[in-house]
Amino acid sequence: MNVERFPNQEQLSTALAELLATEVCRESDAPRLVMLAGGKTPLAAYKIVADGGHTADADLHLCLSDERLVPTDSPESNTGHLTALVYELNVTQERRIFPDTHRLLPDAAQTYHNELATFLARGGQVTLGLLGLGADGHTASLFSLDDIERGHGRYAIPVQRENGPHRISVTADFLALTERLIFVAAGAEKQAMLWRLCHEPETIPAGAAVARAPRVECWFAE
Repeated sequence: MNVERFPNQEQLSTALAELLATEVCRESDAPRLVMLAGGKTPLAAYKIVADGGHTADADLHLCLSDERLVPTDSPESNTGHLTALVYELNVTQERRIFPDTHRLLPDAAQTYHNELATFLARGGQVTLGLLGLGADGHTASLFSLDDIERGHGRYAIPVQRENGPHRISVTADFLALTERLIFVAAGAEKQAMLWRLCHEPETIPAGAAVARAPRVECWFAE
């Protein structure tokens, strides 16, 4: 796995914003899907892109790596954090493949799976995916190796959390179809998991989740 190190989070955000702006605006002849990560680390990059005056290509679709089962106006909502970005890029509603958190958890996960499957069945390509890396070794909302196993044969699964909120997450099967995956992480507390991701990937959910993906990188801010 290639690891790109940045001296600080500002430089990481700038580089990530440049990559995203290029990817979402480039023209294509077929539907393309870019998967965005939740969490705090990519938010600055999303804001840079939103403020940049870009308009997404008409074939560009967006989806989320995972979502919490909370209202979109909750500070824990990944969808809510993307409101400005999708508006400024002019990504219309039909090109946003986001989990519907108004549904009950099993229905929300099934619907998300169905929507991703429909996109892929009509020839859509997942050209870029962003992922977070937790200090406990999770990515998206795949917190255990059991979560990885439960996702076989599916593109999205429900993830119940004892202390809430429950979540919807993409699966290893979906990540295996993503042409380029980039873990975006920052902070000394994640150094240990970054080492395991590179050297013992099968021992943590993040590594197991991307084991079949064709191209995986990590962009890390010290």
